Amino acid sequence: MRDRLIEKLRLPRGPAALAIMAAVLPPLPAAAAQRLLADALPPGHPSCHALVLSAAQRTEPERRVTNIAVERTKGDIAAERKWGAREQFDDTPVVSATLRVRFRGDPVTHSARLACIAGDEGSLICTTPACVGGEIRLGSEGVGALALSIGGKLKSGRFIRHYIHLDESCEGRTSGPLVLEQETDDRPFSLAPAPKEACR
Repeated sequence: MRDRLIEKLRLPRGPAALAIMAAVLPPLPAAAAQRLLADALPPGHPSCHALVLSAAQRTEPERRVTNIAVERTKGDIAAERKWGAREQFDDTPVVSATLRVRFRGDPVTHSARLACIAGDEGSLICTTPACVGGEIRLGSEGVGALALSIGGKLKSGRFIRHYIHLDESCEGRTSGPLVLEQETDDRPFSLAPAPKEACR
């Protein structure tokens, strides 16, 4: 293709042609640049991150969440490739994943499909396409690890709590929507790289 373009434009060949083309051709699309959290969520490769809790933390009576995980499967990788092939806008998703949550006293694992866009301060903002409203943020927590926040701080420093719908419950459940909310403090959940079994 490059040689055909050089011939068509009657450009000189060799280094001079490459210099001219570099000056006139547009830069690579944003998708080709380094993606946010690429060390933890490597493009083109499945991943699993699970909550890190000590035995003592798991027995804390005020702790509602006993397990939480974020998984990217081959299906998610295919979705990310499809999104990456499109023209990129601020609201174009870059990461696809599934959030899975276990609550104290509940034997069922609840889940939410996530579509994540690039946010500020190096984080991803994730929503569930099945239900309007609600979001979580994924940030870096050291090499390969994730910090999952539900809500965030304003510039004033005040923390705003948020939520995300689970099981596509939205408003359709007789008992009301099932949501994941921040625990009693505003600390993010720490998720470490884990084998895929830990995400099921």
